[in-house]
Amino acid sequence: MNTSILSADREKQKAPVFYQLFNDNSQHFSIHTIGCQEPQPVISSPPEKLNHFEILLLQKGKGSLQLDGQEHLLAENNIYCIFPGHFRKLRFTTGTEGFIISFALEFLRLSDSYSNSATWLGQYHNVASALICKEMQPELEIVAQKMKSEYGNLFDKRMELLKGLLNIFLIYFSRNLNKLPHNDAPNREKDLVNKFIGLLKTHFHTRKFVNDYASLLAVTPNYLNRTVKKITGFPTSHHIQQQIILEAKRQALYTSESMKQIAYSLGFDNPAHFSKFFKNNCGVNFTEYKNQQQKL
Repeated sequence: MNTSILSADREKQKAPVFYQLFNDNSQHFSIHTIGCQEPQPVISSPPEKLNHFEILLLQKGKGSLQLDGQEHLLAENNIYCIFPGHFRKLRFTTGTEGFIISFALEFLRLSDSYSNSATWLGQYHNVASALICKEMQPELEIVAQKMKSEYGNLFDKRMELLKGLLNIFLIYFSRNLNKLPHNDAPNREKDLVNKFIGLLKTHFHTRKFVNDYASLLAVTPNYLNRTVKKITGFPTSHHIQQQIILEAKRQALYTSESMKQIAYSLGFDNPAHFSKFFKNNCGVNFTEYKNQQQKL
């Protein structure tokens, strides 16, 4: 492979930034090969706070992952998923090969082919890793290579194909995860966050405040917010907003409902308030978003 992960100095010379494909943050996706063939013994990436999920597939070589100051060793024939909200720094030795995939969870969820087999991503842990079994290694590599090829082209239905391939990739990943011994049982804090995420997906139409979910979970709002931010890297209000925006985008993409109808279905009494909420979270207004998606 001839694409090297960039050092801090070389990174500054690249524009646009390494991880950017679509203007809409929810449509973020990128895939790059790791190819450390440089003469120096170690190639490093600069520290970066992740706003998206990041998957490392190491086919060959080794390295290390520094996550919020904690060191994790990376080994070949392993796959790692790093969750958003954490600062991470990567180091690879010469000869390391593999793939780095970065994506927003909404990029996957917005697909009408989204599979429940990938819902483990919604649990918001720090990092998940798995040793790739021999039977599954070629399958993962084939799917990753297909994503890399599609990412570098501008063919028709490109986004939907990328979403489908990513979905398949994550299903394979989850199968490897299921082979691991379950020695990381959820503690009280992780259990609380998982319960909050479950309640949010059910009640976001009618419950839009931290107090609502704290009451359902029988904890104080401050404790809920502190725990959610500790585990996920984002405050409770962020998750509530993102769940509402996700549903708004789904309806915009896959239904013929008007903005006013969608606003009312999501519990907004005033469509103008929904319009402002949508633009604040997406950077564009509802009509512009629909027009952009129709052109892709």
